[in-house]
Amino acid sequence: MSQPLPPASVLVAHRVADFDAWKQVFDDTRSFRQDDGILGHDVSRGADDPSMVYVYCLAGDADKLAAHVQNAELKQTMQRAGVVGQPEVWVMKPMSVDIVPDRTLAGMVAIHDVEDYATWREVYDAFDAHRKQHGIVGHAVNQELGNPKRVIVYHQAKEMATLRAFADSEELRERMPRAGVVGKPAFHFFQSVETQQY
Repeated sequence: MSQPLPPASVLVAHRVADFDAWKQVFDDTRSFRQDDGILGHDVSRGADDPSMVYVYCLAGDADKLAAHVQNAELKQTMQRAGVVGQPEVWVMKPMSVDIVPDRTLAGMVAIHDVEDYATWREVYDAFDAHRKQHGIVGHAVNQELGNPKRVIVYHQAKEMATLRAFADSEELRERMPRAGVVGKPAFHFFQSVETQQY
């Protein structure tokens, strides 16, 4: 029997002045995250710009997570850690998770709007064999909280080139209109450097 999914997750993308300095502050504030119901984290660095840091966290309470990302203390902590510019934050509802845990793999997030989630999901699930043939070893689907037509999809692969080829594949381009994808998806490519459960 599969474990129930946590009710909330968050993806934060931001640029940092110095990764090691940022990571020290991040490590030092683990209890702050735990106190707000966060269950663990995955830290990744941008494939094209290693000063871009991506933090993904699962959370046990959607309201506490929403309060956490708006907390003035979090903003102060980011400034102290050397975050440059305005972070991008997606608070989400996990819809399915089938990832390879405890491994630092290449990752890709695709963010796009859809006309109807159920229609998109049917096409996405039917595409599973093709993803595996392209070397995708894990994936997770999230809907943005408060905006269920925005879908944030995470893919894992052993090599970054595998993810880039998949994102550029003709088959994917053909499937997206059929699934009701609206506009051009945003792709983010990164390398996982640490995964921890609290």
